[in-house]
Amino acid sequence: MKSLVALLAFAAAAAAQNCPEEGVAYFADRDFCDRYSQCRDGVYTEEQCPDGLLFNDLVTNGRYPCDYPSEVDCGSRSKRQPAQPTEFCAHQWGYFGSGDRAQCGYFYNCVDGQAHQFACPDGLAFSSATYRCEWPDESPDCDSAAFLGFTCPAEVDLRQVQLFGHSRLRSPRDCRQFFICVGASPRLNYCDLGLVFNEAISSCDEPENVQGCQNYYPPEELAAIRDRKEKAQSKNKNA
Repeated sequence: MKSLVALLAFAAAAAAQNCPEEGVAYFADRDFCDRYSQCRDGVYTEEQCPDGLLFNDLVTNGRYPCDYPSEVDCGSRSKRQPAQPTEFCAHQWGYFGSGDRAQCGYFYNCVDGQAHQFACPDGLAFSSATYRCEWPDESPDCDSAAFLGFTCPAEVDLRQVQLFGHSRLRSPRDCRQFFICVGASPRLNYCDLGLVFNEAISSCDEPENVQGCQNYYPPEELAAIRDRKEKAQSKNKNA
């Protein structure tokens, strides 16, 4: 143990002696992923990232070297400082999900222990693996069927799979919504404005062609949507 301490002390002293007189250089800690050494204009210091951030040894040009875990490969530097959690925040800094696999459409951005809630786009779920909103079945934090309130049928429609590569099913809640089933996992999709999903053709269609969805759009709104589409198409043709 004494020899290890002596070795680390020697390494730190060597880094301090080799500090460049100008500019900034960073050096990873041997064991801790959130610690590093810094040489700034010839001055050597030992630093620690805020709780939740990790040292990114790929940082260059003197940029602040502490980064989110999704951007850092710690390698063998497996140790970290003890977490300092607050309500909704597992660490002082970072992005964190709700903790409920059926309520994964929002997340918290924690800044110095203060939680700020954000919502993913409709149908997407927060992923702690990527720090982004992903398809629910691609998030380790989400149960896609429970989150979307829809279960893909056990029997697969082979015709749809041949046409689209997956099954497509109408949403029981909204004429404009439909689900695609990737394996047994549902993904929520929407038809373009002015259209509704037609289960008979497994595609989006005009409302008047779909039983029960003829009046989904108010007449004035539908007329305005179609007028905008016609003008956009005309403009594209003349471009």
